[in-house]
Amino acid sequence: MSAVRLLVLGAIARRGIAHGYGVHQDLTSWRADTWTNVKPGSIYHALEKLAAQGMIEPTNSGDSTKLGPARTEYAITGEGKQEFIRLLEAALKNNDFQMAAAGIAFMELLPRARVIELLEERLDSLHSTVSFLRTLPTQPIPADPSKHPELIGLWVGYFEYAVSSTESLLQALRSGSYLFIDEK
Repeated sequence: MSAVRLLVLGAIARRGIAHGYGVHQDLTSWRADTWTNVKPGSIYHALEKLAAQGMIEPTNSGDSTKLGPARTEYAITGEGKQEFIRLLEAALKNNDFQMAAAGIAFMELLPRARVIELLEERLDSLHSTVSFLRTLPTQPIPADPSKHPELIGLWVGYFEYAVSSTESLLQALRSGSYLFIDEK
């Protein structure tokens, strides 16, 4: 699953209609390159691929006052909306930092109860991962990297932080923070 695909679909879904440069501007202003692997080339590649797959389609915004060369503007299709929701739900329960970050960026486009449900699934998975990592054998002088105490410690620390931050987010959501699509 690609965080870039989710980000591009999400940017278009938020705008309603967007051209490639507008999607690029959004992702740049959100500093998405600092929390995902999105790059300008990957944005335009994703746009081309999404259009070829029927997830987005060229459209006319009706804006006749634009200066400069014509740009292809895109709107998300019904199939694209379904794909966006599928990617968003998968991202919110994903243990990968980039995917989870992309999911959190668009979480308000789902109902609050669904986001809480998905984050609870993520939390269960994170707890299982921490428990598993703690069972891994280490050696003071490791024969291979998988037994290096510092490497295991790094992963345990990463996933413990993911547990803590997910618990904090769940607490915020349960207390009414943020405004979700079903509350507007």
